[in-house]
Amino acid sequence: MGLGVEYPDGARGALRALVVTIDREMSRLSEPTTSEGDGKPKELRSSWLQLVELLALGPTPEVRECPVCRHIGMRAATRCGHCWTKLSPLT
Repeated sequence: MGLGVEYPDGARGALRALVVTIDREMSRLSEPTTSEGDGKPKELRSSWLQLVELLALGPTPEVRECPVCRHIGMRAATRCGHCWTKLSPLT
């Protein structure tokens, strides 16, 4: 259910790291111990999961370094997006 928002690779990586950190911290929140608890941790967790779904960051892309200019590009690329050097296929 993503919004189709495009993030630069650096921003997407930073968002992924932040999502992991916040998710870990939120998992440490304890559920209310009494039957009279207000359910806030459960509601917060639900809202968090909705936000993560909307961000639609997807998996971390596989990348590689160009052997000529040292810029980072997609692992499956056949040419460097920076210097246009032809890249050998990776196995």
